[in-house]
Amino acid sequence: MSDLPNLLEGALSHPGLLLSIKYANVSTLVLVILDVVDTFSDEVALMWPSRFTVMKVIYFVNRYLPLFEIALSVIFLEPPSLEVCKGWWTTMTIIYLTGCFTSEGILLVRTLALWEFSRVVLGILIALAIATVAPCLVVIQQYFRTIQYPSNELLIKTGCIMSISDGNSVWIFGCIILSETTVVALTLLKACMTRAMIANHNLPCLLHTMYRDGTCFYAIILLVSIANLLCMTLAPKEASSLLQLFHLVVHSSLTSRVLLNLRAAAARSSGLSLSDFHRITAISLETPDLPSSLVWGDELGVDDWAEPGPEA
Repeated sequence: MSDLPNLLEGALSHPGLLLSIKYANVSTLVLVILDVVDTFSDEVALMWPSRFTVMKVIYFVNRYLPLFEIALSVIFLEPPSLEVCKGWWTTMTIIYLTGCFTSEGILLVRTLALWEFSRVVLGILIALAIATVAPCLVVIQQYFRTIQYPSNELLIKTGCIMSISDGNSVWIFGCIILSETTVVALTLLKACMTRAMIANHNLPCLLHTMYRDGTCFYAIILLVSIANLLCMTLAPKEASSLLQLFHLVVHSSLTSRVLLNLRAAAARSSGLSLSDFHRITAISLETPDLPSSLVWGDELGVDDWAEPGPEA
């Protein structure tokens, strides 16, 4: 059972912990804004002109849904009423899980691409996706069914601080860690199988990017997931949600960069520099009526570079 009244009462008796959670939420909002600004020019050049695909939709959901959630979480630190806070708790939980699952989906798809869409790996990843999503849906259904809400008087003192701190919720983050551990293991296994090419620096630019992001970025995501789970289980219950929004932002930021880096690698492989793609994208956006062949040239259409094939 998720007992929010007791959680917030405990937070109220530890004002330092309550303040640290609010500061963490605001800091996380600043972090995600800076990250969006930092990658925006690459996003415009590498994502905007590409044709409409499922992966493009996943990218934008993964990129901007956490920004929307965290911005609202800061706004609702001072909720107007209990009813508004109730609706926000439900909405934020759904958005949080959607963001996590979207990020995990990007990791799984890119791992599958690294293995050249092997049927064995495809079967492993499908089983992993089911093993990750199914328990999470069961736990979150129970969370919504048993959640207890605080009074208006308590909310006025604490603010609308959302926390997925139900005892069974550790299964959600445990399943996410299982998924990320498998992704890292499959990436390292593939790297061992191609270690000769890696040692001789004979990897194509695209594969080099996939190995680099698949080890460094995925390892960081995994460590943050473990830290969040440890915080939920070992920290005082009032501070159990301290790293939850940061956990979401790290997932969103690094998996978005995985896609942008792959697009950038595909752009460099085409023979043009990334700055050339920025310039050409600006022309194509300012003059949308021009045929793509006049903007990009007959040899290279916008979809040829903007949407890499299965190997990406």
